[in-house]
Amino acid sequence: MSGGAAAAAVVLVALGLAGCTFGDDAPDPTSSSSTVAPGVEPTDKGGTTPKPDPADAVMSYAGVDVDGTQVSAAGYVQGLLENGGACTFTFTGLGDPVSVASEGIADSSTTSCGTVSVPIAQLPSGTWTVTLSYTSAAAGTLTSSALTVEVP
Repeated sequence: MSGGAAAAAVVLVALGLAGCTFGDDAPDPTSSSSTVAPGVEPTDKGGTTPKPDPADAVMSYAGVDVDGTQVSAAGYVQGLLENGGACTFTFTGLGDPVSVASEGIADSSTTSCGTVSVPIAQLPSGTWTVTLSYTSAAAGTLTSSALTVEVP
């Protein structure tokens, strides 16, 4: 290698090692600090725990049974998993309101209020709305949006 080529090689090696650290200057791999490239948001916000969705009563079904003798309704409470709360399905329409109660039961991810039925003779023909109210010490009182059912 000529003198100029050797000098160039030493400069290239020196430049290549310029960003390296040795010995005590090396970063500690157990350190908790980290750097993120500019414009990139870290996925772990350092211990911030996401807040769960608030509990909400949900009507999942309201309709006349296939045999035409009952009107059924079903619902659940999302964002809450407990046993023993009071579920009340209220049918409101052309006559006096009709309420049917059931007990909340914890299932895999919600509190189920199950399915309730009202004899069709208790609901005069016409349009009825059904809402679910759920009451417990943990939830207070939650009320769902209404579903509509046509009673023949």
